Amino acid sequence: DPQSHCAAGLGVPDQRIERTIGDAMLAENPAALPVDEFVWEVGRNLHLAPSSVTLSLLEAPNGPLTARFDRDRRLARVLAAWKDRFDWCVIDCPPTIGYLTFNALRAADEALVPVETGFFALRGAERQVATIGALADQVGRKLAVRIVPTLHRDGSQLSHDILGAIGRKFTAHIAPTPIREHEVLREAVSYGQSVVAFAPGSPAHDDFRALAEWIVATQATVSA
Repeated sequence: DPQSHCAAGLGVPDQRIERTIGDAMLAENPAALPVDEFVWEVGRNLHLAPSSVTLSLLEAPNGPLTARFDRDRRLARVLAAWKDRFDWCVIDCPPTIGYLTFNALRAADEALVPVETGFFALRGAERQVATIGALADQVGRKLAVRIVPTLHRDGSQLSHDILGAIGRKFTAHIAPTPIREHEVLREAVSYGQSVVAFAPGSPAHDDFRALAEWIVATQATVSA
């Protein structure tokens, strides 16, 4: 995502980012790239290949991706070259639909859709899942989709009602434990740390650990 919120939230100073994931995507031979020049170790067993606002230039009209025949496969090439270094890769996608999103869909095994348990959540989730399905069809892939309820407010009846409606709509594809709204998450971001590093053993940490364990333990399936 060109907004680079992952870098900001994990303490990577923007002015010190010399090589971004966009630079790696433009490389003609990703296997020859020195991975450590692109990837920051931001925590224990956690690495980040940061972006910057310049990433948006890749998909701009007449940008460097538009002329390439494999313009929607550039990220997949990079991750294939780096796969032996890492166990899992999470791709933070932009909120817009363009070549960057198509690159993410080409490279991903599944899609995680965070859905706030707020008033417009269910309708928005249905549209997101439909959009992901349509985009995946365009690139000739079937992509499994998981729904992750987030910013859930335990004390709100409306939040619980919407969580129930999301569960009935998506049934087998919804995370069993929602990510609740925790002040400690905002505090962790302000200190440039993951919640695992900032507040280990906290309820917020427990929520994300439960999510990770569910993803690792279960096989996502393609929605009909």
